[in-house]
Amino acid sequence: MKRFLLIFALISCTSFSPKAKADFGDADFPVGMFDDGPKSYHDAWCRKIKNKCRIRFQGPSMWVEGQGGIQTSQYVRYRYDKDGEEYYNYITYKSGDGQEREALFLFTNFYAQRNFTKALHLWRKQNSKPFPNLRLPASQGPQDTQGRDKGNNPYDNPAITDWNKKTTD
Repeated sequence: MKRFLLIFALISCTSFSPKAKADFGDADFPVGMFDDGPKSYHDAWCRKIKNKCRIRFQGPSMWVEGQGGIQTSQYVRYRYDKDGEEYYNYITYKSGDGQEREALFLFTNFYAQRNFTKALHLWRKQNSKPFPNLRLPASQGPQDTQGRDKGNNPYDNPAITDWNKKTTD
């Protein structure tokens, strides 16, 4: 009986230790990661080519880091155009003073464009399933942005509450 209890104790300790993997282990997203609604970021050009900016979606907010943004309630419509290898994304919205305004986000990388439009539609629907661009941070954008975040995964950071905060240089 003592031998059984010792074996049971050893199994119990290893099964419930903090280092033990649960469910899908390394494939699991952190608990609560999607509680704030959809989250993603997209490196693009704002209004003109070579004017780098980072677009973020988090919960009901969409914004350009360090500049400003809108809530889903301000969103009016989206339209898209393509000219050669350039993708033009026009977002029409109601500004704080009630005027209808338009913003332009450009991409020249097909996959970056596709990830942005998927994230935009998920943001509009407020579907927080882990779909937008949770693959390789810093690997999407208008061109090759590898290394832009220097190993800092934006998804590991707490939710951003201040649109004026920039997470990149």
